[in-house]
Amino acid sequence: MSRPFPFAVALLLVAPLAAGQLPEEEKAPAPVKADVAVVASRAGVETEAVTVAVLTRKEIERLPARSLTELLRYLPSVDVRRRGPEGVQADVSLRGADYNGTLVLVDGEPVNDPQTNHHTLDLDVPADAIERIEVLYGTASALYGSEAVGGVINIVTRGGGLGKARAQVEGRYVHGSHSLDAGSLRLATRITDGVTVSVDGARSESSGFRNDREHATQGLRASLQVDTPLGPVTLAGGTASRAFGAYAFYGTRYPNQQEATESRSLRLSADLLLGGGWSLAPSASVRRHQDDFILDRSNPGFYRNVHETDRTTFRLVARRPLLGGTLAVGAEAGRDTIDSTNLGDHARGRRAAFVELGRPFSTAAPAAGGFRVGLRADSTDDYGSRVSPQLAAWAALGAGIRARASVGTAFRVPTYTELYYVDPQTIGNPDLRPEKATNVEAGLAWDAGAVTVDAVAFHRHGTDLIDFVRSSPAEPYRATNLRTVDTRGLEGTVSLAPSALARTPLTGLALRAAFYSADLEELQAAAGATEGRYVLDPLRVKWDLLAEARLPFRVEALARLSYFDRPSFEAGVLLLDARLGTALLEGNLLEIYVEGDNLGDVRYEEVPGVPLPGRVLAAGLRLAW
Repeated sequence: MSRPFPFAVALLLVAPLAAGQLPEEEKAPAPVKADVAVVASRAGVETEAVTVAVLTRKEIERLPARSLTELLRYLPSVDVRRRGPEGVQADVSLRGADYNGTLVLVDGEPVNDPQTNHHTLDLDVPADAIERIEVLYGTASALYGSEAVGGVINIVTRGGGLGKARAQVEGRYVHGSHSLDAGSLRLATRITDGVTVSVDGARSESSGFRNDREHATQGLRASLQVDTPLGPVTLAGGTASRAFGAYAFYGTRYPNQQEATESRSLRLSADLLLGGGWSLAPSASVRRHQDDFILDRSNPGFYRNVHETDRTTFRLVARRPLLGGTLAVGAEAGRDTIDSTNLGDHARGRRAAFVELGRPFSTAAPAAGGFRVGLRADSTDDYGSRVSPQLAAWAALGAGIRARASVGTAFRVPTYTELYYVDPQTIGNPDLRPEKATNVEAGLAWDAGAVTVDAVAFHRHGTDLIDFVRSSPAEPYRATNLRTVDTRGLEGTVSLAPSALARTPLTGLALRAAFYSADLEELQAAAGATEGRYVLDPLRVKWDLLAEARLPFRVEALARLSYFDRPSFEAGVLLLDARLGTALLEGNLLEIYVEGDNLGDVRYEEVPGVPLPGRVLAAGLRLAW
């Protein structure tokens, strides 16, 4: 067991004894603050007890990124394995879990694709429609059920959020390497004092950096918000399509692949304040994804798959003050379906009930600590029931230092691809068992004003991990439940505001690092495999050094030096990205900018066998009114 475990248990068991007297009167739950990661709690309590990161709208506007996939690369310890630029297709994972073990939400609704999580990031959310991105690190099935093994990513959209403005117009145009031509447009207005509408659209086209790597993508998202006496009611939805050359995306035996996908979603939700201190948050959502895959584009009739999946979720969450804290209870139900020329037609239902209580140890201000306990019961067709608990606590130690610890469990049911997919290089397994994991972590944070430090250590014990493995290059990959695997990690962030310490053009400096280890040699031997597509090729080291500066002539500069290595890339990869932008009109209404990815022109792969472009340069302008 890892060293953080004794500290974690001690903090979790002893800290609650410091709780003060309960208040005589219970107050209605306070609304969640805009800068608090709502992904971290159903009860809307503070996030000090767990490890979270937030990428805000202000930060998004300064980054050299034009898609959700590119934005995720700027979050601490997030492993993004791209198959192409501009968000064409990518896998995202957290804490050494593979891409199937990361749950993705849009405005709190699950969007993981039941066919395969290769399609999870095929979302109808343009980058300029994102208000913020929240990441919850560590197992979280007590909050969200299946797939939250390594953590959870929540994309919060801007919708009709206008503040005090009556209207908003934003536009962006970019041109760059490989005939890149991209743009976006946002229109939002307050029709009446209580009705707001918004529309966000984006498109991107490129001839590609080599044959069979062209792409054309487009997306559209709309939102209608009605403010009622009880609270806001929101209807939001969108559509997106991607068509691209998929050279070696899913294997090198037939590399000249081609793919086209389409995503559509619709969500109706409300946040209502009721009597007796209760608040109620009902929601209903549906996501449909279509995938048309050709294994050999020179001979489309040789092997072609067409899949259509639906994921529907209905949820009801109620909150109220209790025992000096906040109680959240809820239930949800849903259904996953697939209609596929290869996998056949399948469906499974999902049901769950959950409860969470968050409470400070003392009602005195400022809070000296608090705890949160959660429990969720899930029932899934074909896989029975599972109960997932979680316990987390934090304590202020003085001098700006806070300690935190948590322990929880997670599980993941197999995707339809893992169960039923068959092609000349891949074979599924209908007898797969769900993955299971237990995670314990402990961390320290220090805030000294101009300097902030955060470090956390964790240990995850996983069983029945699923991967496609083989023992010889002449064999196809077969879906297999691997034996147990223990993953240990250390993550840390140091942030500095240099201008607060001395007169310097530097406005921000941050170092983010993550180190992971797993017993892959024993795992590989037990599976009888020499190769694995995902589990046997985890991220081992990742660090990012980010610097921001304010230069003469109102030029804002950002640069990132990034490094990662994994077993498939023993030498490691060192990348440099940068952006320069300047505002031409008063009030930052118009900005022109240049940006570059992989400025060192490094030849590398994030998915084995799938080359990525070298140096990519782009220039653009952005209008915000």
